[in-house]
Amino acid sequence: ACVKRVEGDETGHKHCTGQYFDYWCCVDKCVAPKLFADLK
Repeated sequence: ACVKRVEGDETGHKHCTGQYFDYWCCVDKCVAPKLFADLK
């Protein structure tokens, strides 16, 4: 969805940065505790 929105932007101001931050926030909250519990 983000790629289509950015491709249609002729001003060059739209980007997908927000979606990447949401993704990494989820990784930090969801994956990290499970991963580090196994690495102890």
